[in-house]
Amino acid sequence: MGPPKSSGKNIEAENVLQAVVLADSFNERFRPITLDKPRCLLPLCNTPLLEYTFEFLAVAGVQEVYLFCREHSEKIKKYVNESKWNRSYSPIKIITIVTPEARSVGDALRELDAKQLINSDFILISGDVVSNIHLEKVIEAHRMRKANDKNAIMTMVVKEASPFHRTRALGESSIFVLDVKTNECVHYESVETYPRKRRMVMDMEIFNKHTDIQIRNDLIDCQIDICSVEVPALFTENFDYQDMRKDFVYGILTSDLLGKTIYCHVVKDAYAARVRSLQTYDAISKDILSRWTYPIVPDSNLQEGDSYEYMRGQIYKEKNVELSRSCSLGEKVLIGAGTKIADHVNITNSVIGRGVNIGPNVEINDAYIWDDVTINANCSISRSILANKVILEENVIVNKGCLIGYDVVIGPNVTLKAHTKISKHKQKYIAFEEKDKEYEIEDEREERGEGKEDDDGKDDNNEELNKNGYVINLVGKIGKGYLWVDEISDDEDEAINLKNVQVASLAYNVSNISLSESSASIISDQSSYEESDSDESTAQEIFQKEVVQTLERAFSDGHTVEIALLELNTLRLASNTNFHDLRVVVIPTVINRIDIKKGMIGTKEILTRWGPLIAKLIFSNHDQIDTIKILQEYYTENQSQLKVFAQICRILYEMDIIEEEALIEWYYSTSTISAELPSTKNNIHMQIKPFITWLEEAEEDDDDDENKNV
Repeated sequence: MGPPKSSGKNIEAENVLQAVVLADSFNERFRPITLDKPRCLLPLCNTPLLEYTFEFLAVAGVQEVYLFCREHSEKIKKYVNESKWNRSYSPIKIITIVTPEARSVGDALRELDAKQLINSDFILISGDVVSNIHLEKVIEAHRMRKANDKNAIMTMVVKEASPFHRTRALGESSIFVLDVKTNECVHYESVETYPRKRRMVMDMEIFNKHTDIQIRNDLIDCQIDICSVEVPALFTENFDYQDMRKDFVYGILTSDLLGKTIYCHVVKDAYAARVRSLQTYDAISKDILSRWTYPIVPDSNLQEGDSYEYMRGQIYKEKNVELSRSCSLGEKVLIGAGTKIADHVNITNSVIGRGVNIGPNVEINDAYIWDDVTINANCSISRSILANKVILEENVIVNKGCLIGYDVVIGPNVTLKAHTKISKHKQKYIAFEEKDKEYEIEDEREERGEGKEDDDGKDDNNEELNKNGYVINLVGKIGKGYLWVDEISDDEDEAINLKNVQVASLAYNVSNISLSESSASIISDQSSYEESDSDESTAQEIFQKEVVQTLERAFSDGHTVEIALLELNTLRLASNTNFHDLRVVVIPTVINRIDIKKGMIGTKEILTRWGPLIAKLIFSNHDQIDTIKILQEYYTENQSQLKVFAQICRILYEMDIIEEEALIEWYYSTSTISAELPSTKNNIHMQIKPFITWLEEAEEDDDDDENKNV
């Protein structure tokens, strides 16, 4: 009997579909919480991130997964062994590979090539991706491209979205140059917020080979790639390749010798995003609660033992949850099993883990409370993350952007400043500022070591310590935890600097991003402007960033005031915002261009050019006072430039943008004196006092002249 006849199908399609999952992110953006647990196991809507990736691959028909681990490999293996993916009925087989020496994606793929585990096209994906894309269609399109182009080695999955889409990672982006007909990627450029990139260099040969191309900054890189078996081998041949995009893709596309091609598969309707920062963690969590990721939603109960039910108002609740009659749940709330919520608790736009105990009179808004957390009476948490087993004693206020690590205790009667990070781990070196003095703390003790203190109960920096050996001003009288300051390790790519990490932090206000050449610094994020909640806040941040981008284009391209105003008004109408919302972004962005080294000349130069734009946003005495208050807030946060405040007020007065009545009314208004920053506010009044006195005397002289005429 002869050999069986071929079915005529692609032999490659009949092979086992394989995937390579990178469990490590090779950066430290989620520290200090990733000191205790790997990022891929952090809970996203009470489900480990890795679970979303496995579910996505299983639906796509993947049969074999190679899971590459570096840090916390034992915890990852334990999770896989105890999960449904290790059951006899699991559709995929997961093989865990530990690579302790790997420091980049390139190292992992070189290890993959050395082990010769891949025998056909495979899926390369990060272990923190959430997606409902029909990947089988992408794989089929990749195989068709390979049939037509023998040099094709990879297809990158990208999602079409606004440059300011909520799931786009702030601080970093990408520009893809594509052939319009084939979607071949002919050039790739990474773009970080800092340092600002003003130009892109392309080989002119591209235009000879591709007559119709498009340059796109509206594509989100999903970190999902369909790769041929040649890809790992190319990493082995080129040890300089570390990052998948900046090194490998860029290197392949700019190489004259390799002759390989890479394509993009553009997705429009499906959902795909990667939790690459705290900012995207927040955005993707909200998308899951809003069901944009359907069918990957909480009530799908992805894990064994989950019991979520979907309720009206996008509320998800597991069994065995105890809610008092007087507690209030707003929209987009998820509550895990075993949680107890006491009287007069208000929760909106938040995820509450399992086994959480919440005392009476607690406010939780836009927050992520993980498992076994205890929150005692009269606490408030806003836009922050509390990791497992955190305890908040009574009367603790956690302001926006805070990250509190595992087992930390705070309180009682403590207010955490915005963007504070606290961990049970102590950094070897921590630099921080308090009362205009800089201290440095060196940890020469055990990781859990008690605070190093003198006989008088104070540490080396004269900070008073509690009975547990921790700084009272930070964590309270019975608190436990150390201040954590973001750093960039030697392994971090040099282009992703500390500023880009800060921009991508939780609850960062994008209106504080300054892209001007005269000043590349990030303005302090202690904004006093009122913020709305949840989706409204996200929309406001998007609007603010679009305004900044519009102004930057106007500055760099030399637009007229009329053109700039037209674009700004278009944004205002499209975003359903008011002129105050424009002023709070336009005014700081304009004055941030002032070169204070030039003194009055530099101030007058900028305001002569762009003061008329500010004038177009002012229509009444109330608007004039609002303008002065915005200036006041800016210089409250930028005290080193305080002397410019009076100069600006004088020039705006001379340009008839602000009238003397508004200046005098503002000056004597009680609202200009703040109990929080009295010294700064008084400094502002001292700076402006001579000018106000001059205005008042001039007014009196005018009155005298009028009386004489009468």
